Amino acid sequence: MHRTHHWLAYILMFSMTWLLTYTIFNWQVMTFGLTWDEPAYMRAALAYGEWFARIWRGEWVVLQPAVLSAYWEYNHEHPPLVKVWYALVAVPLIPEFGEIAAFRMAAIALSAALMAVVATSVMAQWGVPAGLVSVAVLLSMPRVFFHAHLAALDIPGALAYIVPVLLFWHMRYRRSWWLGVVFGILWGLTLATKVNAAFALPVLGIWWLCCSRQRYLFGRLTLMTIIAPLVFVAVWPWLWVDTSDRLIAYLRWLTVDHWQIPQWFLGERLLPPPWYFGVVIVLMVTPLALLILGGLGIRWRTPDERSYVMLIVIATIMPIVALMGSSVVYDNDRLAMPFFVAWAILATHGVMQVTTWVSRGHPQRQRFMWLVVLALSVTPAVLQVRMLWPHLLSYYSESIGGLPGAAQLRMDHTYWNETYLDAMRYLDAHAPPNARVWVEPWSLDVPHTYQRAQLTRLDVQFGSDAGGSIWGAPVNQFSPIDADYVVVTYRFAGWTPAIQALVAGNNQPVYTIERQGVTLLEVYRIP
Repeated sequence: MHRTHHWLAYILMFSMTWLLTYTIFNWQVMTFGLTWDEPAYMRAALAYGEWFARIWRGEWVVLQPAVLSAYWEYNHEHPPLVKVWYALVAVPLIPEFGEIAAFRMAAIALSAALMAVVATSVMAQWGVPAGLVSVAVLLSMPRVFFHAHLAALDIPGALAYIVPVLLFWHMRYRRSWWLGVVFGILWGLTLATKVNAAFALPVLGIWWLCCSRQRYLFGRLTLMTIIAPLVFVAVWPWLWVDTSDRLIAYLRWLTVDHWQIPQWFLGERLLPPPWYFGVVIVLMVTPLALLILGGLGIRWRTPDERSYVMLIVIATIMPIVALMGSSVVYDNDRLAMPFFVAWAILATHGVMQVTTWVSRGHPQRQRFMWLVVLALSVTPAVLQVRMLWPHLLSYYSESIGGLPGAAQLRMDHTYWNETYLDAMRYLDAHAPPNARVWVEPWSLDVPHTYQRAQLTRLDVQFGSDAGGSIWGAPVNQFSPIDADYVVVTYRFAGWTPAIQALVAGNNQPVYTIERQGVTLLEVYRIP
């Protein structure tokens, strides 16, 4: 009966946290601008959805290698499960809510699940108040809050990483052999979600060496290693054809063939960026109070608490180590989402430690002090969010002076095209018919998706120096000097010499987005 009560409490915590955070995220589902990667995943999900619909209708021709490959070819550099989720959940919602909102509603269901998983795990270890605090800590990380709204892969990737890690620990005393099979299937599914999940196994292996060394747990890890690759291939139809060649191509893409992404770091465009770039970015965009609390959370009083804290510390370090070794395959904070999730758990423990310390001698005050410590911890970040809203990808920590401090350090002011939404609104109101608008190279998918969703005018002709359209829209390649308007975001790594000259010249922008005195985007009218 006691165990039943525990499981009911876990289910209730998970359900209430999911419902609360889903409601919060859904309230802002269209507030944040569309980002660079979202259209690609939307297009892939639409293709997957059509494939599943034909299967449902009994059109078995879609299993023929050529037909199957045609449906699953697009965006095959990323595993399929998130896009399958979008296909099954978002596509039916499109007639009611529109394309962008529908995909984001499906995405925030996974974001809410991440919050619920963390809250339930923390509650199981430290109690209900700690579980609630962990949710507040995650929500108060501005970059995490922004990414939680996107129809992208980064928050689902963090979910895929943390679920097998936490569940393995909570099930560590169960000796049933079949749990190895269950965890093998689970890890295979998470690998088919995003590559981040690959690091769950080394996290658990290091934890096993440091904290357990039970033979049955080693056997469980071994079964995971055997079963997961089979599940990975089984749930990805792209790999059903020319399996070995495509699997090798995927592994090569992850390691040596990935397109290289330059970074703007301390006033320089670097390719590759320094090995410590990921560490510096994480420190720059994690709220200072939460950084400190996370450090304070690395302590324990019991063997059980030591085991849990050590697991989270390892889970925190692993994504950063991975970023050190793959500095050309990511940009800004996106692949650091697993770090933020694990660090939020440590910061929650830090809140507990501070609460215990300030309540010493007055245990009756402890519950009240949770709220005080939490409020003081998240207030600086919340105030920054208020000043930056809705451009939370421009958030930088108080440790470097916020966004103005980042500008002085000559870091990017924004990235990922999220500011384009406001530029589209300006152009809708002011651009003459059939205006030619230059956008940054490889950014055409964002305005084309707005046009597809009828959120910006269809007569405006968007063009650039490079890049195509995933939607098959007409691609106009022209330089900034041949445009009527030029849209410039302050992500400096993407600036061409022509844009540098334009910004440095005498031509004043007709529209500007600024936050805290720092420019995020400008629109220029070309004479």
